Amino acid sequence: MPLNPTPKPLQASFTLKHSQGQDDATSPRQVPILSKLSIKGTYVLWAIFSCQCLFPLHAGQSPMTPISKITASDAAQPQDPAPPLLPVPIAVIETLEFDWGTLVQGEKTQFAFLIENKGRVPLKILKVTATCGCTTTRFDAEVAPGEVGAVELEIDTAEFPGGRPRRNAVVKTNDPLNSEINLWLVGNVDPILLIEPSVTKISGLVTEKKEKTIFLKKAVDAPVEILDVGSKNGSFKVESLTPTEGGWNLKISAEPSDGPKSIRDDLQVRVRVDQDHPLDFPLPIVVEHQDIYRFIPGGNVVFYRRHTAPLDGPVKRRVIQEVHVQSARSDIAITEFKARIEDTPEGLFGLQIIEELPGQHYRLEIEVLKSHPTPQAMGTLIMDLGGGEIRKKSVIAQFRLKQIPKQDSQEQ
Repeated sequence: MPLNPTPKPLQASFTLKHSQGQDDATSPRQVPILSKLSIKGTYVLWAIFSCQCLFPLHAGQSPMTPISKITASDAAQPQDPAPPLLPVPIAVIETLEFDWGTLVQGEKTQFAFLIENKGRVPLKILKVTATCGCTTTRFDAEVAPGEVGAVELEIDTAEFPGGRPRRNAVVKTNDPLNSEINLWLVGNVDPILLIEPSVTKISGLVTEKKEKTIFLKKAVDAPVEILDVGSKNGSFKVESLTPTEGGWNLKISAEPSDGPKSIRDDLQVRVRVDQDHPLDFPLPIVVEHQDIYRFIPGGNVVFYRRHTAPLDGPVKRRVIQEVHVQSARSDIAITEFKARIEDTPEGLFGLQIIEELPGQHYRLEIEVLKSHPTPQAMGTLIMDLGGGEIRKKSVIAQFRLKQIPKQDSQEQ
């Protein structure tokens, strides 16, 4: 007799019960279902059948992820927004940018951006805002469903002294998914006139009249005629305009000022190109009224925390900054020089005046003498240069706050 006899085929069956009124000869009966099925195959079939009963799958459906397998990252993933419950307008625009090619400075161009409403309710254009004064707008306030409206932009190139400017306008709509639309205008601008140098500065001492001659270069091939020229804000005046080869020599001047300052102004020029209509455009001019004294540094005197740190460190050293006071020219003398620091905590700052060149150059040594319990302390440096000339600077010292040692909450 063999040690491992081959197992006999298993006969699997189930019982069918007859309904009432059937013949007893046929009830119950055994109906064979699977034959010649091994024991191992029976277990596999039973497992598959059990899974299908517990977790049925429809056609095209992937198995369900068990709840225990859902991680926090899966739950935190954003879900697609729900579609709007009510009809909404849908703004569709063909293009967001218009390139006008090349224009001569002072010319204007316009373009109409078309906006179609593909929604089911009217599209409202609430507002159109240009980002610069060179652009003007006109637009249809409401666009019916299925209709096309327009936003018309016009740009004046008079303010562009050449180059390739790019300007935009912002359109506000009632489309919930496209409530803000940026429209762009871009192109090349050929200047009519050029200033050499490109930004002209006329400068001098506050007590003196300042003059400068600049060259206006003709930058286009067409005939150009200058009809008028002058200061926009009146900070300077035109002395003369003389035609010369390739352009014009322009002489401008600025009167003495009541104090040191720098003024940004425009040279307003009106020209006619090739017998066309007149064009107005600006050219930048800077008028600088300089002080008769020079101060180094030019701004406030600041001691930062890195400067004052040695006051509390193990190695002590002096904390000093210098201020140099000089006359602008050798013929301008400092008749009498005095300095002091006011409006400051007592004993915080020290001041020493060193005469480098009598009547011309003085050096001030400002020292922080001690630390201070606040993060910042200030004072005012007052300099008397004689003849009623007073100059002031702020002196600022910053400090690191000391840590307060911790105390035991209970007495030992």
